[in-house]
Amino acid sequence: MDYFALFGLSIGFQVDTNKLRAAFMEIQRASHPDKFAQSNSYEQEEALERSALANKGFSLLNNKDQVLPYVLELKGIIQSEEKYALSPAFLMEMMELNEGWMEADSEAAKQSILDQIKAIQDEILEPIKNYLEMDQIDSISQEAMLQIKEYYYKKKYLDRILAEFR
Repeated sequence: MDYFALFGLSIGFQVDTNKLRAAFMEIQRASHPDKFAQSNSYEQEEALERSALANKGFSLLNNKDQVLPYVLELKGIIQSEEKYALSPAFLMEMMELNEGWMEADSEAAKQSILDQIKAIQDEILEPIKNYLEMDQIDSISQEAMLQIKEYYYKKKYLDRILAEFR
């Protein structure tokens, strides 16, 4: 399901929440169960499904963390449950950070590890930052989309490490 199309929005990493909300409200008004109380069961079921799709799409597009992977999947750049292989150098760096965290014997040592992770996050974001600020991706090259894919998987890995550290 293309939720961007459902809401009449351009596919992009930034979603215009005002347009999203307005389109969502219009779909909900048009498919509200009360409007179909006198209709046949097929029409009632269809309205209910459309309303459920709108709810799911609204939740997804309203969540900035879900928009990036959704757009990449929608465009065929990533596949659901894909096993992406990060570079050995990146994985080695992550292993060293994990070891550093486990060996950290003070808050200052832990903060140093967190600062290193923040620096890595900034470093991986910088080359693709402008793309992620776009509300329409039609002009993004395939090469850039693959860079965004790499960023997504590295960010996902870093987010998982940070969650374990807390």
